Amino acid sequence: MQSERHIEGTKDEASQSGSRIDEDTTIEIEDIEEENNSDQDESHRVDYMLAAGCGIISGAIDSLWVGKFDFDRAREWGSERVNEFVMAVAKMDPEYKGDDVKSAIRFLEKKYPFVGDRATSEFGGGRQHHLRDFSHHMSLGGLAFSLLTQFTGKVYGTDQHGVFMVVPVADEELIGKTIEEKLMLGAVRWFFHMVSDMAGSSGSAGKGTGIPGPILSLMKQLSALPLFKDAMTDEALFRKMLSKLFNGTLLKTVDEEGKKIYRRFDLRAELGIAHELARQSVPVLVNECLVCVCYAARRLYTMCSNGEVHDFKSLLSVGLDALLPHGSPLGTRMVTIATGVFSVVDMTDGAIRTLMRSGGKLNPGMVSDFLLHVNVVGVVRFVFAVHTDYKVHAKAKRETRLQAKFHGRGNGYGDDASVMRFFELDMAQANMVVSIEYQAARLDIEQTKNKKTREEKEREFSDWENDNCSEFILRDKEALVNEIHRIQRYATPVWQKLVALEASQFMPYQSKKLKYDAATLDMVCSDLPGFEDKECTKYRKAVIKETSAIKGVKKAVLAGCVGIGVVAVATGGAAYVFAPAIAPILAGPSVAGLSGAALTSASLAAVGGGSLAAGGLGMSGGVALIAGGGALLGAVTGGGAATLGTWVLANQDAYVLNTCAKLIVFCRDVLMEIDGGVELVRQVRQSVCEQLRETEPQLDFLGQLKQFIKQSGSRDADSDPSAKRERSEALKGIDKSEKNMKRSVKYMRKCVKELGKVTGITDENRGASGAQWKPVAQIEKG
Repeated sequence: MQSERHIEGTKDEASQSGSRIDEDTTIEIEDIEEENNSDQDESHRVDYMLAAGCGIISGAIDSLWVGKFDFDRAREWGSERVNEFVMAVAKMDPEYKGDDVKSAIRFLEKKYPFVGDRATSEFGGGRQHHLRDFSHHMSLGGLAFSLLTQFTGKVYGTDQHGVFMVVPVADEELIGKTIEEKLMLGAVRWFFHMVSDMAGSSGSAGKGTGIPGPILSLMKQLSALPLFKDAMTDEALFRKMLSKLFNGTLLKTVDEEGKKIYRRFDLRAELGIAHELARQSVPVLVNECLVCVCYAARRLYTMCSNGEVHDFKSLLSVGLDALLPHGSPLGTRMVTIATGVFSVVDMTDGAIRTLMRSGGKLNPGMVSDFLLHVNVVGVVRFVFAVHTDYKVHAKAKRETRLQAKFHGRGNGYGDDASVMRFFELDMAQANMVVSIEYQAARLDIEQTKNKKTREEKEREFSDWENDNCSEFILRDKEALVNEIHRIQRYATPVWQKLVALEASQFMPYQSKKLKYDAATLDMVCSDLPGFEDKECTKYRKAVIKETSAIKGVKKAVLAGCVGIGVVAVATGGAAYVFAPAIAPILAGPSVAGLSGAALTSASLAAVGGGSLAAGGLGMSGGVALIAGGGALLGAVTGGGAATLGTWVLANQDAYVLNTCAKLIVFCRDVLMEIDGGVELVRQVRQSVCEQLRETEPQLDFLGQLKQFIKQSGSRDADSDPSAKRERSEALKGIDKSEKNMKRSVKYMRKCVKELGKVTGITDENRGASGAQWKPVAQIEKG
């Protein structure tokens, strides 16, 4: 299996790192990006054509079924619905015996008199007081002013000039005495009186002056505010426009016989307009549904083609979000194309119909006629689609540039890329590990019943959360699903196995008293596509088993064996963050003179290719290089990486144990299952063998170092006490390092032996012991 991306280095880089570069398989990263873009454009062309087809079909539905916006049709529909509603309300009362709108209006007006009618003349009489009196507005504002009238005994509205005015009323019968009466009269009676007014008066039922709807009510109430009036260039013009709009003179037309037709903009008109917009939204919704169906079908086809979906069980594991276009760059682009084509078809149809209606002659009325043919809902949807498309693709481009920058720096170890690519986690995949761990820990805390224990877990985990929030994006499940689909476009086939393996080592709490339910990792991963059922538990148990086998004990506790309990104090307990303990060694003299947190940050930044300001990947990049794969294989190869023996000198034998255990599990359970896996595992085994040849002689070097210190101490027997203490401390440190190194060599030999069994190599000592090297640095005697 060939790597999806190999980075070609210079000869100097290759010679310095000792890496092996295959000139037949390495190509420039720009060529890969160009090729990938070409392939994507070719594959997406079908998706874009399907999206355009969806827009054409929806545009045809709009043209044949929706047609032109008609205000008269809208108001007629609104009048019919209002008349039906008024009659239905009247029939709810047993005293009502009528069967038409006129009688229903008369009955409701008589039974539910309203205090606002006592100020009819002050607010302009029968034709104007429904607009000028705010308590006659069928809106939340109208209800509020009706209640205010009950508590103040005053009616609120505007005069003929639009100036806010207050009219006192004295009607003991229509003003409540108690709070309950005021609420009843101000709310219930207001509602029934509004019902009696919305269809016109009893003298002109269904045609007379109605009441303002929510839109006109809001505009009228805002027009009386000083702030709104001061902001308008011509307040009088706007106030008159509202009055004409309500009276019907603003939208009036003249028919062929010269008769004036008044079009009132009241509650009936607003209901009708809402119905017209709802009719226009039908083809828009059809367009949206068609795009979703096409996108889902294409996604399923792709999943079946690449083997992600191979049976009914795997189909059920695919999340619904993975089949929806929203949030996906391809999906949002398909929506944009579909809505754009829909609007083009709609406007083209409107232009043709307008020209046919005018007989091909241009006239001023054509503009308004054309605009009435435009589907407003479709245009608005297209604008939002363009905005979303821009945001999603801008985000995708930023992530792609970051991904290209990361790959452009290589793996940093000089290892064989054919093996190394299976062990690396880039920044996006490291984010995946951290996010899974974050959600699993949160789930564990939520499931903790004991309040005191839950608070202790929350307190300890907050340190981990604070440390990782600055470097990683803690994604929710929906974002994780989208991120998985994005990563699958460029990552190696086994990257999710590596993520699950790294996540399986997660220990969120520093205190051993706080128990962690590792099953929460499986609960989180079960909702993510591409992860097997209980995969984290499987890897966790496998690593524990291999750790026990390597140490030669019957039973091992993960936290005790791999040193997570110790490392957690400094790193927050995540498996991948063994890196801070290792990075200073990898970074070398570039971080000399630093200590503590500054040393860790600077070391990780150095390993990551420099600080972010200098164009490197910064501290996060260092963690990404070391996590899960960079150290896993980079540690056991030569070149630019520190040797395992050097790590042992830093008392990292616990890390070596865990690394070897994970190495065995990953090679046996993952690499051996892919094409060419046997050869890859043999390369890994050979790398460990070579490292052993470098590590074992270092034991001799430590022995020489001890002898040198002892001899210097015997020669300087009269030296000061501080020098003796320093020599004593040095000998203790060397003894400890020697023990660590012996244990690490033992672990590595067991690793070589187990990898030999996996690949069928019977000669266990072949390449593992070989010719012993002598240490390069000898201690000079005398």
